[in-house]
Amino acid sequence: MRPAVAEAPPRPMPALLLAEGHGWRRAAHGGTEVWLAGYAVGASAETIAAEAAGWRGLEDGVALRRWLLGLDGHFALVIAGADWTLAAVDRVRSIPVAFARAGDGWVIGANAAEVRPRAGLGPADIRPEAALALAMAGYTIGSDTLHRGLEQLGPGEAALFRAADGPVHRFSYHAWRPWLAEPANRQRLEQELRETTLAILEKQVATLGGRPIAVPLSAGYDSRAIASGLRHLGVRDVLCFSYGQAGGHEAETARQVAERLGYRWRFTPTGPGRQGRYFASTLWADYRRFSDDDTAIPFVQDMAAILDLREAGYLPADCVFMNGNSGDFISGMHIPPALRTPPRGLDAAARRSRVVAALAAKHFALWQHLCTPANLAAIGDRLWASIEAAGGGLGAPEGDHGLYERSEFQDRQAKYVIKGQRTYEFLGHDWRLPLWDNACLAFWEKVPLAEKAEQALYARMLRNANWGGVWTDLPVNRRRIRPRWVIPLRLAAKALHAPLGRDRWHRFERRVFGYWMEPLGTAAIVPYARILRDRRGARNAIAWIAEAHLAEAGVVLDALAGE
Repeated sequence: MRPAVAEAPPRPMPALLLAEGHGWRRAAHGGTEVWLAGYAVGASAETIAAEAAGWRGLEDGVALRRWLLGLDGHFALVIAGADWTLAAVDRVRSIPVAFARAGDGWVIGANAAEVRPRAGLGPADIRPEAALALAMAGYTIGSDTLHRGLEQLGPGEAALFRAADGPVHRFSYHAWRPWLAEPANRQRLEQELRETTLAILEKQVATLGGRPIAVPLSAGYDSRAIASGLRHLGVRDVLCFSYGQAGGHEAETARQVAERLGYRWRFTPTGPGRQGRYFASTLWADYRRFSDDDTAIPFVQDMAAILDLREAGYLPADCVFMNGNSGDFISGMHIPPALRTPPRGLDAAARRSRVVAALAAKHFALWQHLCTPANLAAIGDRLWASIEAAGGGLGAPEGDHGLYERSEFQDRQAKYVIKGQRTYEFLGHDWRLPLWDNACLAFWEKVPLAEKAEQALYARMLRNANWGGVWTDLPVNRRRIRPRWVIPLRLAAKALHAPLGRDRWHRFERRVFGYWMEPLGTAAIVPYARILRDRRGARNAIAWIAEAHLAEAGVVLDALAGE
């Protein structure tokens, strides 16, 4: 008689700090549990659970990558099988997933503020280099999080856990590489962009189940492209809204666009008073915690405006937000002048310096007193290391601009800007991002520099298509100074500063008038008197949000300036 063989006890799997609500849904099938946030075209938590229940041999990384590449939408996903757990985010990391070791096991969650205490992470675990990047730009660089021991998935990345106490296998299933642009015919590119944009809008509208669409409408390209594209497709149930300084050009242009398209439109004013009340509320504290991902400061955009419009009954509870994030970036507007032409006669070191210097000048100067040579050198080294880690590096000179774009994409866009979507989730709404769709990413990855610089192709396509008749005679992004009472005071101060130089004037203008001129009133996060007294060189209101965010984590901003 053969002796009985004791079965090995099942290995404990990572603890999931997930709950239904705020966009997350749960489904189970045959012992497999699925958590899905956002949406995947043609798939649901239930269908994914049914498919994953039959998975075998997850060692086949090629098959797993192929399956992830087949998902179309904006999502975060956690699948827990009998002896494995898979976590993944979409190609732009629209919804974050965090994980960390807690004792002998792993914990996975949607919110870093919940994961950190389970992992015992606090001020002693702050990464100095990450704190510096957050202070100077509002976000970390590459795979860095603010706390050592906390990990976040990046764009197009997944993690496979084999046991609660085992190692985690992180891998990339998709990488956006705009330095690999291809030569193309101008007319063919324009036609393809027009057809791709309409196809994306049509596809995303089909996922809404007839729910109304809410479009935050500005005077720029992106939200107008969405609203006019929807009108061209015959979509009727669209609610447009705008916010900002009363009497500003943005609101007036947005009103004209909405009226011509035949869409309803509503304006709600924002400014220091309205924003100050929001910052003083428990809602702001709750939102900060909800949106905490340990990689970027809170994103302040339209929360106060949406609250006012909901209270007024204009935005229904089931509306789905469809905004223009982040068409200006992906279409080339952010390529700085220094990188709009390929380098000539520069060696490798000079080309690297050119890319890194452009990134630092554009994004890493929230506080002037932190822009020391040592800090800028440290930031530059980290930026280049993250570019190389993402598969970048010096190739053909014509692709140098793409290295800049990749860096901004994985850091500023995928960590900070896209964080604005947390507002809609926090308030219980679904959302769609047409200009971050997989097809949009694939299209702009291959567009050459000449067609991207200053949004040449994007602007030309929209003017020539002229959807809804709103592209040929209504201005784009015209600036008007508001409030009116600032205008004479600003002109007088500018005249007095004329002998002192442009830089001196801009520093004075930001400190004295910026609080009142900023359209959203975001500077109201601190008292105006504090801004007037400060001499550290805050670039804008975001600088003050960064300081407050770091202070909550136990980091003193001025300590990062060094000697």
